[in-house]
Amino acid sequence: MAVALVACSAASAEPGAPPGPASSTHPAGWQALPAIASAVATAAAGDGAVIDAVDAWGEPAMGCYAVWLELHGGTADAPALADQVMRGLPATPAFAASEVVMPASLTGVLAFAFSAPPFHGHVRAQLGAGRIAARTCFATAREPIACNAACARVLQGVP
Repeated sequence: MAVALVACSAASAEPGAPPGPASSTHPAGWQALPAIASAVATAAAGDGAVIDAVDAWGEPAMGCYAVWLELHGGTADAPALADQVMRGLPATPAFAASEVVMPASLTGVLAFAFSAPPFHGHVRAQLGAGRIAARTCFATAREPIACNAACARVLQGVP
């Protein structure tokens, strides 16, 4: 599952397909990015998880992107899922996680910032009972103020 959180950077950011899950909300003017959603779904499915929803939106001209991912599998509690996610992140000098907040109870939120040049972003995921509902929002350095404002709104959707 964790690789799905960063798979989006490898996907093409071309619009064209209809939007994904109706449950995702995105900033006004952003467009559906089905290639990113597909890359995330492929990466997450490779870990044996059942994907309930995946969606990707962005404003490529500004360099702003967001991914919504909901999946389930197994019965792990939040601390165990958070550990799996963090261990599954790329172990390369090109990827760095920081500002990590781990859940302390059986259900809770995992949050962290990441840098995978040219992208920088944040992940916020509600975890527990074998379920993950994650949002990640990331951007290039092209329009940092606008992207940071949009990402703050995107990430608010995770309790």
